[in-house]
Amino acid sequence: MRKKFYLDYKSILFLSGLLFCCLIFLPYDLSLLAQERTKTLSITRVKDAPRIDGWLTDACWQQIKPVSGFYQYNPINGASASEETYVWAAYDDDYIYFAFLMKDSQPKRIWAELTPRNEFENNDSITVILDTYNDRRTSISFTVNPKGVQKNSVETIWKSEARITNEGWVAEIAIPFKSLRFSPEENQVWGVNFRRYIHRLNETDYWTDVKRSKPLLHQMGELVGLKGIKPGHNLEFFPYGGIRSSRWDGEKDDKMAAGLDVKYGLLSNVYLDLTVSPDFSEVESDPFIYQLSPYERYFRENRPFFTEGSSYFALSSRINLFYSRRINNPKLAAKISGKSAGYSFGVLGAVNDQGESPDRVFSVFRIKKDIFRNSQIGLYYAGMDEPGVYNRNFAFDYNFNFKDFYYIRGALALTFNHDRAKKRNGIYVFQFEREPDSGWQLSLDFNRVEDNVRVRTGFVTQTDQQTTRLSTGYAWRYNQGTIQRISTDISGELGQDTYGQTIRHFLRWGLNTDFFNRLEIRTGFNLGQRRYQIYSQLEKGRLIWSKDFVNLYGTNLELGWDRGGFLKGINFEARLSKTGIYNENFTAIEPGYETSFQGSLTFRPRSNFELDFDADWIRQTLDKTKAVVFEGITYSASLHFQMTRSLFLTTRLLGETRENQYNFDFLLGYYFGAGNIIQLSYKRSSRREELRQEGGRSLTIKVSYLLRI
Repeated sequence: MRKKFYLDYKSILFLSGLLFCCLIFLPYDLSLLAQERTKTLSITRVKDAPRIDGWLTDACWQQIKPVSGFYQYNPINGASASEETYVWAAYDDDYIYFAFLMKDSQPKRIWAELTPRNEFENNDSITVILDTYNDRRTSISFTVNPKGVQKNSVETIWKSEARITNEGWVAEIAIPFKSLRFSPEENQVWGVNFRRYIHRLNETDYWTDVKRSKPLLHQMGELVGLKGIKPGHNLEFFPYGGIRSSRWDGEKDDKMAAGLDVKYGLLSNVYLDLTVSPDFSEVESDPFIYQLSPYERYFRENRPFFTEGSSYFALSSRINLFYSRRINNPKLAAKISGKSAGYSFGVLGAVNDQGESPDRVFSVFRIKKDIFRNSQIGLYYAGMDEPGVYNRNFAFDYNFNFKDFYYIRGALALTFNHDRAKKRNGIYVFQFEREPDSGWQLSLDFNRVEDNVRVRTGFVTQTDQQTTRLSTGYAWRYNQGTIQRISTDISGELGQDTYGQTIRHFLRWGLNTDFFNRLEIRTGFNLGQRRYQIYSQLEKGRLIWSKDFVNLYGTNLELGWDRGGFLKGINFEARLSKTGIYNENFTAIEPGYETSFQGSLTFRPRSNFELDFDADWIRQTLDKTKAVVFEGITYSASLHFQMTRSLFLTTRLLGETRENQYNFDFLLGYYFGAGNIIQLSYKRSSRREELRQEGGRSLTIKVSYLLRI
């Protein structure tokens, strides 16, 4: 029986590969995107560029007729916007320009914060959304708030200015064609939309009438009139250097370091990125997280080289074959990414410095093909090689969307390692979802990770298991009153090992309520049984399934309220569960109770000054003896003072009470041009190492400069 089960999965892989070969060579035909644009914006070429100063007095704006007529997306989908918005558009050889007048009957209640770039939330704002390939699948957005602070979906260079007036607020944006990717055609047609957020009304408006249950990019307007534009050479050099002086438990480490990032536009839609000796002065410490299970914890990537263009290297399913933090000390890294004729692709290579050991080489290849109206299929490879050691991972994935809110997604992957058998090494994912904004919700998920899977390039924490989950629910949407949206769902889950033995079964119920005042409440209850993976006492490092099931039940309550003003935000989460409790070595499991409370408060006494406090308390108690086997608090406190648009100061304290560890970060920075910064950072830490406490500090001065040709 086991052999037949294994062969069935290989047959699925073969048939999926055959399907991919049939679909990957389908001609890319934009006629498949039969839905017509609802609005058209004709853009004007100008000789004299506007001055980006937040005033609409330039001659070009006086000669161009603006567009208006925005629709509400929220709260009343399809209604006319509560306040009028006007948009002007122009371009020359180097830039595309937009100007905006956001009328507001209560200008004194316009909410805007002076923050670092990309960090404001729920401010009054205006956003430009560009679908430069006009394929209804990819876009880039540029947002500015009334204080001129920028936010963008992809880190790039552009200009903006804004100011509050007696009749509302105005903004100007200039986006270099060097900062955009588009086809090389002489006459360009782009998808375009504009989104305005009004904080005091909690209202989101779009230029086109965007329905909630349809993809946004299928409901864009059309930008016509762009002719003869080119991105130029688009060559960027980003050198940086600095000095770091560290002291740790009596040891000294003083060094100078330098690095270089390079970006080059090989074509208007294909870019090369190169980094040499990447940034050594990351100032933000990772948070403290208690290790209460044998599984690795995931940390967010913050390094610009790996975050920019990361969508070109992402799988459309829940499989993570490339986790860039595996490259923790790169000597050299390069990537090429772009899109052409319905194909998007990315190639990445990196050499990681292992110190005294041989260097480790990482390589990633991704290609994705647009098919039908809003669907994609793709191939993926991620590998790691060093002398005598290798890990190679191959995947095929797909994402089919039909009737707007029906989705079928999935992936099939095989992993190969020098020290593992080349069978029972597959990952299989299938998802079906019906996701309208209101009405019946339905989803079916299947996930199988076999026992010989090991993805050294990616992030796969649990193996030898397969899960089938069925969920259904209903959502109601209201246009007025107190409650904006309420949804409830019930789901059942069956978990097995990859030989078909049951390891868990759950029943879950949830209730979510969203209010018009930005208050959100989540609650739920779960009930079931589960076996746990524990470390074998006979084979070091091997996880095996515990023999006995643990009876489980639990409940949770989550509250989030983004208020704005002095008490800007409140978040609270409480969980109580009957669960399995690991011992210190993760070699045994006992029934017990876990209680946790997490809360955060954000204060903004001024538009440029913010205080954040966060704490998370966890206690574990054994059911049989009532003994408390674990109790601890992780906490953080941060202060940010944005003295001007260019000068800022940030401090952050992170700690935990169980081992009395902490990290203190201090950063003083000054921007002296787009992409140019000088910063002074100071870190102090105290950590528990084996049986003793160790501490240290470091001081870093760093200068970065951007040269664009």
